[in-house]
Amino acid sequence: MQNFTDEQLLDELKFRLEQSRHSMQELSVVNRKLVDMNKKLGESETLKSNFLSNIRNEINNPLNAIIGLALQLADIVKKPEVSKLVNMIQSEAFNLDFQLRNIFIAAELEAGDALPNIEHVEVASVLTGALENFTVHATDIQVSLKSELTGADSEGRIFFPTDAEKLQVIIANLLANAIEYSKPGTEVTVLVEKSEEKLILKVEDHGIGIEEADLKRIFDRFVQLDTGPSRAHLGHGLGLSVVKSLLDLLQGEIQVTSRLGIGSTFTVIIPASDYSSDNMTFAEGGNLFLFDKMEEK
Repeated sequence: MQNFTDEQLLDELKFRLEQSRHSMQELSVVNRKLVDMNKKLGESETLKSNFLSNIRNEINNPLNAIIGLALQLADIVKKPEVSKLVNMIQSEAFNLDFQLRNIFIAAELEAGDALPNIEHVEVASVLTGALENFTVHATDIQVSLKSELTGADSEGRIFFPTDAEKLQVIIANLLANAIEYSKPGTEVTVLVEKSEEKLILKVEDHGIGIEEADLKRIFDRFVQLDTGPSRAHLGHGLGLSVVKSLLDLLQGEIQVTSRLGIGSTFTVIIPASDYSSDNMTFAEGGNLFLFDKMEEK
C-alpha cells in the first residue's frame, strides 16, 4: 500500500474538487440547454395548435358558405336541372369538408389537443343531423338510411353525458363508411340504445363485408383495404382510426362483426362521463359541428 504525504493528499483533493466543479459547470450548461429546448418545444406546440386552429377556420368557413348557399339555392330554385347541379355542389363540398375535418382531428389527436368536453348531449338530434347530412350521397348510390332509438323519452329525445362534437364525428364516420361500402338497393341502419351507464350505437350495412384477417387492420391509420389507382372507394384511411382514437379518449370501445358479401355491423359502447352540474351545457343541434351556422348580415 502506497503512503502519501500531506502535500500529495491536498493536491489530490484539489484535483478532485476541480474536477467536480468542472462537472457541475457542464451539468449546469446542459440543464440550461434542456430548459431552452423544452421552452422551444412548448412554443412549437403552441404555434402548431394555433396553426391548426387558424387553417381549419380558413378552410372550413368558405366550405360552410358554399354548402349553406347551395342549400338555400335549392330551396329557391325548383327547376329539376338546376336542383341536380345544386345537389352536386352541396355533395362535393360536403365530402371535401368531411375529409378535411378528419385530417384536422387526426392532427389534433397526434398533438394531444383533442381533450373531451363533456356536455348533456341530445343524442337523437345529433343522429338526425348526421343522417340528413348524408342523405344526398346515400340517395345518389341508391342506399336508404334508417334509425331506431331505444331508451328515448316521451318526446323521442335521448340525453347522455358525453362529448357532443366527438360523438357526432364518430357517428358521421361510421355512417360514411357504411354508405360507401353498401350495395345499391340496400339499407344502412343506425340503432341507438341508452341506459344509465352507457350508450350503445350500432351501424349495420348490407355491403361487401370484411375478411376476418382484416378486422383489426381497419382501425390502423391510413390503412385502406381497397388500394391502387383503380380503387372503387374513396377516402384517406383516416375515418376508422379517428373513431378508435376518439373512443379511447371517451373510454369507450368499438366492436365489429362482418361476413363477406353479407355486410358489417360496427358497435360502439360509450360509458357515461362525469360532468359538473355547475358547468353543464346542452348540445342539441345535429348540424352544429359539421356545418357551422353562417352569420346573417
